[in-house]
Amino acid sequence: MHLSTCLLGFFLTFNGPAVQTTGWQYQETAEPSTGTTYKASLNATNLLQLPYPYAGGSVVTLTIRSRSGTTTAYLSVSKGLLAPSFQGGKALIRFDAGKPVTYALSAAANGRGNLLFFDDAQRLIRQLRSSKTMTLQLKVIGQNLNDVNFTAAGLRWNY
Repeated sequence: MHLSTCLLGFFLTFNGPAVQTTGWQYQETAEPSTGTTYKASLNATNLLQLPYPYAGGSVVTLTIRSRSGTTTAYLSVSKGLLAPSFQGGKALIRFDAGKPVTYALSAAANGRGNLLFFDDAQRLIRQLRSSKTMTLQLKVIGQNLNDVNFTAAGLRWNY
């Protein structure tokens, strides 16, 4: 089943080793101008294998952030760039063994090429709280659909 229409601006395959994950990682940072920022981050369980010039494994990370009373959720890659012109700005995500659900995505407002934001972070958080796994398929330029897998169990988010 094809789960996404999201394009990445680089070529990749998922044949590499699994990412060593320890589940959700939490961070709290005091910032004078915006107050306290809270983050929960989760690495995908598989690496993206990129060709030159990004050779080697790239980690996809899902981050939930609360800053100045606003909660956002975004995907990032440790190497490479995400194309700002992904098809229709939508991704289909499957939680556990459920049916795929559609989420709208947007490019980063500041132009950072390695981030894609979920337009409805609260909806995503509600789904993550009750799920053990999340699978997002990415359509990569010149590649077939590729699964990005997350072990989502255990999210603690109260912001």
